[in-house]
Amino acid sequence: MKGKAKSIEQTVLKSIQDRLVDRFIIARDTVGPNWRKQLSEADEFFNTKVGADWMQGAASAVSSTRRASADRIERVVLALEKLAGIQNPPIV
Repeated sequence: MKGKAKSIEQTVLKSIQDRLVDRFIIARDTVGPNWRKQLSEADEFFNTKVGADWMQGAASAVSSTRRASADRIERVVLALEKLAGIQNPPIV
């Protein structure tokens, strides 16, 4: 995966939300400019008002992580990564 941290210290110093936002940006850029439409077509949850709000929150978190909870960002990130075909190693 592009964007891997160069050292353990760089990863440890970042909060979970910041790391999720980094993954979101990579997945969003991989899917392309119509990521919201593609995600709503691929995952039924994101074709709802609540799902659209979660996508908006994740997108807003790029500029300010306080705009969305880590759980919501994670849900969007996992769905985007699945859509983009990005595989992350399991966390042990």
